[in-house]
Amino acid sequence: MSKGGSLMDKEILIIRLSSVGDVMHCTPVAGSLKAAWPECKITWLVGEVCADLIKYNPNVDESIVWSRERFEKHLRACEFREALTMWRSLKEVLAARSFYAVLDIHGLFLTGMIARLARTCRRIGMSNARELNPLFMTETAKPAGQHIIDRYLSVLEPLGITPTQRKMTLVVPAEAQQFAGDFLRNKGVFPNERVAVLVPGTTWPAKNWPPEFFAATAKLLAKDFKIVLCGGRAEADLGRETQARAGVPVVNAIGRTGLLELAGIIEQASVVVAGDTGPLHMAAALGVPTVAIFGPTNPATYAPPGKQNSVLVNRFSCSFCHKYRCPTGKAECMSSVLPEQVVEQVYNVARQKYLKTYCLVHNLPGRGK
Repeated sequence: MSKGGSLMDKEILIIRLSSVGDVMHCTPVAGSLKAAWPECKITWLVGEVCADLIKYNPNVDESIVWSRERFEKHLRACEFREALTMWRSLKEVLAARSFYAVLDIHGLFLTGMIARLARTCRRIGMSNARELNPLFMTETAKPAGQHIIDRYLSVLEPLGITPTQRKMTLVVPAEAQQFAGDFLRNKGVFPNERVAVLVPGTTWPAKNWPPEFFAATAKLLAKDFKIVLCGGRAEADLGRETQARAGVPVVNAIGRTGLLELAGIIEQASVVVAGDTGPLHMAAALGVPTVAIFGPTNPATYAPPGKQNSVLVNRFSCSFCHKYRCPTGKAECMSSVLPEQVVEQVYNVARQKYLKTYCLVHNLPGRGK
């Protein structure tokens, strides 16, 4: 056992409120904690939007749901009474319990303040966190490795834990699987068919691959795959444009699912094509092969790990700017990746999945392992 003695009565609080991709990237922290200290209790403070992503996680014993989005909306609207009510409510919840350690994996000024609310002697964060967050911590860890998963796992080092798990965890409950199966069947997509899920939108305009490119990809793939568009309500216009341009049958599920129902659809896919966005990382967590188009964000840090996940990226002098909108207005880093390149990678990862499944079914060595 790692240092710290018996952890039977110890509770660890993980703070990661949002976003979808980052919550997914944080799940190996809970997995490695449970592997090292099976008897500890893991509580996760999470926002309303992402709460379902960890609801069924076997490594998380309890979640505390608190909406950072609503809190900040109140502040922006100068609704200080409402914001103070939310803050006091969270303070009461955290004051009612005692934590062995708080792991702030969000790394903001706000989450640093939240960590200070918790009754604990150990507040552990990342040394490179933003917004003066390290000032709220009793200990900070220097991120080990470039990938975001390794950065998040670094918070376990002060606890004496060597991470043993890098795989992300996402559990789709039976009711979400049932919804997905029924939804697809009603749209003429059946379990024995190959499905390509395309995700036309992201949370940043700079990370969006052109909708006409998604349409061209759908058209090229339609002879071998059923095409399903997925995403949130904010991407509805991109979905409609993609569908209209494709000129082939397309199932448009954008804005028609919650996160778990979306995960249920992704779980049935042969491949997922997307930019750097939450559903991409959900697919990776579910073991579904992915083809990702990167530009403003660095794939060495954010791309899904694993051979079943392919990344397409073209380097420019301004690449990996990490800007919400392209400073040049051209978004060449994204538009320079062509549909034909994406389609080629789709067939590559789909072929690898087929070979792996074939080897496993027939108990063959090599690629089936």
